[in-house]
Amino acid sequence: MKILVVDDVELDRALLSEALRKLGHDVVACADGKSGIKLFQKESPDLVILDVIMPKMDGFECARQIRQLNQTKWIPIIFLSAIAIDEEHVGKGLEAGGDDYLTKPINEVILAAKIKAMQRIADMQLHLIELTRKLRAISSIDVLTGLYNRLEFDHAIKEKVAKANENQHMLALLFVDLDNFKMINDSLGHSAGDALLKEVAERLKICLRKEDVIARLGGDEFAIVLGHVESPYAAEKVAKLVIDTLSPAYYIADQELHVSSSIGIVCYPVAGTNHETLIQNADTAMYHAKQLGRNNYQHFTSELDAKRKQHVALSTGLKFALERNELYLTYQPVFDLKSKKMVSMEALLCWKHPTLGLIPPDIFIPIAEDTGLITPIGRWVFRTACEQSASWYKLGYTDFKISINLSSQQLLQHKLINFIVDILDETQFPSHMLELELTETGMMHNVIASEKMIKAIHDIGIGIVIDDFGVGYSSFLRLKRLPISTLKIDKFFVSGIATDVNDAIIVNALIALARKMNLNVIAEGIETKEHLNFLLENRCPQGQGFFLSKPKTIAEMTDYFKKIYHFK
Repeated sequence: MKILVVDDVELDRALLSEALRKLGHDVVACADGKSGIKLFQKESPDLVILDVIMPKMDGFECARQIRQLNQTKWIPIIFLSAIAIDEEHVGKGLEAGGDDYLTKPINEVILAAKIKAMQRIADMQLHLIELTRKLRAISSIDVLTGLYNRLEFDHAIKEKVAKANENQHMLALLFVDLDNFKMINDSLGHSAGDALLKEVAERLKICLRKEDVIARLGGDEFAIVLGHVESPYAAEKVAKLVIDTLSPAYYIADQELHVSSSIGIVCYPVAGTNHETLIQNADTAMYHAKQLGRNNYQHFTSELDAKRKQHVALSTGLKFALERNELYLTYQPVFDLKSKKMVSMEALLCWKHPTLGLIPPDIFIPIAEDTGLITPIGRWVFRTACEQSASWYKLGYTDFKISINLSSQQLLQHKLINFIVDILDETQFPSHMLELELTETGMMHNVIASEKMIKAIHDIGIGIVIDDFGVGYSSFLRLKRLPISTLKIDKFFVSGIATDVNDAIIVNALIALARKMNLNVIAEGIETKEHLNFLLENRCPQGQGFFLSKPKTIAEMTDYFKKIYHFK
């Protein structure tokens, strides 16, 4: 061992040094506390022996300063005392960071024994430190990809922000999310999904410098910390590189897969001065990138911050909307375009916020889906629509169908059929008068389970309507295999049929396709006479839109029923 001896009495220092050398140790020695601290820093000894009573700086103070200099590695400290050791000395020694005492004159046998004991403790301490280091390394790594995990990312971003603040330079944080990964995971299985994530991790590594940090936060989300960038443009260049690197095909489980990514970018200190704010804002920017069509990157802006705050406010308000009776349904008729007769109606969910007024469905429905509130809200919609439809049915208005939208989350609930049957039994509403609307995209969340549930719904006599047809993922093979009764052509195409040749061709082709497959067709978004005339000319059987009828309240719908049935 290398041992530092600090003693102001020259003879005592010489005798102790000689005794230690006889025991086979290297010795460095000095006569005062300040010199001892300098020697400690220079020589890095394995053990320190300090005289307690010394001029200017006593042994206790010297021990305190040594402990402050060496907080990561434990070095044993033994105090020397020419007087008997009492409780007061022991207390002071422990408080100062000492581990043991020797009394003068030195007994070489006791000296050897104490040094061996300290050496054993030091060895155990080193082993513990190494074990702790290994455990920290294991706990900091994502087992699947070998990247840092969320815990280590939190440590890294804090350190990088502190360093950027200290050196007054810019850093960047990128949140990377794979587009449509869930669809791949559900269709090919988790093993294929895991293999894809491993390959993505390897590709991400080649995009970065040694000083940058990359972590998998969970699922298909990754974070990249660029410790030092000259400008936001530099971070943008890395985002472009990531998108280009992840784009080429992946060959997994005998399948050729293509994966794009959505990236949110924030820079310190422009978009936040602490790690919590940077993380929050990077997530907001990434979410915005997804909303803009995926496979792109977006910087965080003040406008996005305003949208995020609105999102939080609406999410909070939506939690209480049901119990506060802020949600209600309107009913929009669907007409036979040739006879102008109403054939069905769609139940539409509305939300009147107490301070913000009417919130558009395209704003609050995605929030409900993101927060999981779509399930209780969807159940309320189903029950309410069936109860109201049953009320009209009992009044003698029997020649109509009611269409209710079903989210992908509801579709995958294993007790959905039981819920539907129970509500129909309670309300005594005939199942053949009910239709459930599903989006193409919604059916792609766990394809096998979705198809099984759709067939089960059809088996109890309920019609299946594919909403927003033409903008989702359905294939003709799936249309053929599923018991679908109706296709609704998305209003995006209908809105342009009078002015855009391509929209007109697409709508005409969809009508012809449905006719060949013996499916009913409803054109959504009929807002002008030109829209209606085009659809009539191309033999579209049914339609829905403001030109035909706006959504009606319960009272308005009841009056409408009285009018078309010619009785009160």
